[in-house]
Amino acid sequence: MAIQTTNTLAQNQWFDIHPNQSKPELINLLVEGFNLPHVPQFLQQVHGNQIIEYSKQAESQLSYQADACFTRSKDVICAVMTADCLPVLLTDNAGSFVAAVHCGWRSLDANILKETLNKINSEHQILAWFGPCIQPMQYEVDESFVKNYLKQHPNSHPAFTAINTGKSFSDLHAMASIQLNALGVKRIEAANQCTFLQPNYYSWRQNNTNKRMASMLWLTGKQAP
Repeated sequence: MAIQTTNTLAQNQWFDIHPNQSKPELINLLVEGFNLPHVPQFLQQVHGNQIIEYSKQAESQLSYQADACFTRSKDVICAVMTADCLPVLLTDNAGSFVAAVHCGWRSLDANILKETLNKINSEHQILAWFGPCIQPMQYEVDESFVKNYLKQHPNSHPAFTAINTGKSFSDLHAMASIQLNALGVKRIEAANQCTFLQPNYYSWRQNNTNKRMASMLWLTGKQAP
């Protein structure tokens, strides 16, 4: 089961999932409304390539500094927070695991997708879903970043527009897809929603907001007979 939040929950506008800012009554509404197995626990995301495996629900919010989490256990939510970065949800066609990955450019540059899949080491076909993120023509980056990224990922030229006056536009979808394709992942679905342009999402680049949305998934337990 997978859920993507926006900035609105029921009739409550500006719903913020971040544990340091969220209202308990709205989190409870989220849990009850979507029948979540527990209150989502979030990582302290640091734009790196650290991965946490959950064997059970985390005991507290922001317990781990990491940008990806996965589990092989039933009814344990894996979740990441975003407000322009790309959330990537992963599983396989055997349903043996689920993973949530926070993919900003730093994490992608640090090979977080490769590190995550290597740690999971699934023998089955991997399936990926891309959540809403900032889209290419809104994501301007410096020439120095493009050159440094391409040194580490030389097959990623299609993810960038031609450099013009020291700037380029970057495509997070393409950056992640190229890396996943190189790892043998071919089945990728994408929301194709722009956090910068669409008002129902939070965008750090739009207004420097500290509010966040969540992308989460879990393996459902067996239903009682």
